[in-house]
Amino acid sequence: MSIRSGTKFLLGLAAAATLLLTACGEQTSAPEPTAVATPAAVEQSPGYRRINSPNPEDPLAAQIYELDNGLQIFLTENHEEPRFYAEIAVRAGSKHDPADGTGLAHYLEHLLFKGNQNLGTLDYEAEKPHLDRIVELYEEHFQETDPARRAEIYAEINSEAQLAAQYAVPNEIDKLYNSMGGGGLNAHTWYEETVYKIGLPSNRLQQWAAIESDRFVDPVFRLFHTELETVYEEKNRTLDNGSRIIGAALDELLYKVHPYGQQPTIGTVDHLKNPSLVYIQNYFDTYYVPNNMGIFISGDIDPSETIALIAEKFGEWESKAVPEVGPWQEPALQGAERRTVQYPGEEQVQLAFRTAPNGSSDKEALILLDMILDNRTAGLINLNLNQQQLVSQAGSSPMFLNDYGSQSLFGVPKQDQ
Repeated sequence: MSIRSGTKFLLGLAAAATLLLTACGEQTSAPEPTAVATPAAVEQSPGYRRINSPNPEDPLAAQIYELDNGLQIFLTENHEEPRFYAEIAVRAGSKHDPADGTGLAHYLEHLLFKGNQNLGTLDYEAEKPHLDRIVELYEEHFQETDPARRAEIYAEINSEAQLAAQYAVPNEIDKLYNSMGGGGLNAHTWYEETVYKIGLPSNRLQQWAAIESDRFVDPVFRLFHTELETVYEEKNRTLDNGSRIIGAALDELLYKVHPYGQQPTIGTVDHLKNPSLVYIQNYFDTYYVPNNMGIFISGDIDPSETIALIAEKFGEWESKAVPEVGPWQEPALQGAERRTVQYPGEEQVQLAFRTAPNGSSDKEALILLDMILDNRTAGLINLNLNQQQLVSQAGSSPMFLNDYGSQSLFGVPKQDQ
């Protein structure tokens, strides 16, 4: 299959190929979140309490709890097969990266699979001096501006990394979960969230709780040197990925001040080449606290037993105040702006509007508007463009983030169209 050099046009609304960037019911910030009402008859035990009332209209019959340390737990039952699926979510992502350390939240996500003092090491006491020295060297490298001295520091990092690697057990968490019948071990980082995921047989719930409650306490950032190469290769793959290039261009035009458009989640090339382990540790200490995290479990579980287990294993985590970031005041979009980007693949055109954020009273109306435009079968775009075969493909999609929202429409022209 031949690959054409695709071109994406970001043009004004009146043009045939357009990306319109303008305000549409624009809000610069979300309204204050509404507190969850405490049920009249609170299910409460030492260490936790239920914070939602039973809802007969909820087909999942979700039960939501909060531990005394602020950690929130969301539980639903599904007994179709003897397994459960769990996510641990952190309310922090690339929006919370320091401006001179983009990609940091994503790095941290990778490092939290490397274990701690108990997992991922043959001899932590012997490993620790080398790890401490690596932290010092990376910080010196981060601060140094002389190219020759930076090369010397990097050579020393290589030496220390080889010494530390003698004690590391790569992928021990992966192997442990695999031995327990686990599947789907993964994680993702986005603008305002980092989420860790695993599915396991239901008789492994206690082992899961023991591993995860320990995993997020004093993690050890081992094998950092080799993980940098993994993340940097991931970045390289985005540099000629059409959807990533389009998305980055769109974000930059929509958000000229906000990290949504100025701090790519995977990071900039310069920042990826010059990371700071001190920054990463500070990020972990700041945001990976129970009152900024949530646990979601669905499957073949007993909610009463599950919340008691989680309270036992996770209740000792210490809460602390989480600093606010921002606010960032985006200037109003002035008319249409355009940008052309190139990438291997089909040509594509997008129009985008800045709309309203999560929590806005306009959100449901905006979702309905998007469904009228594109619901894959009978939306206006589906009926009048796709089914009429007037273009190769077209569609629309909304995005709702905590500070801003947007609506995008795209079209892929036919060959020679």
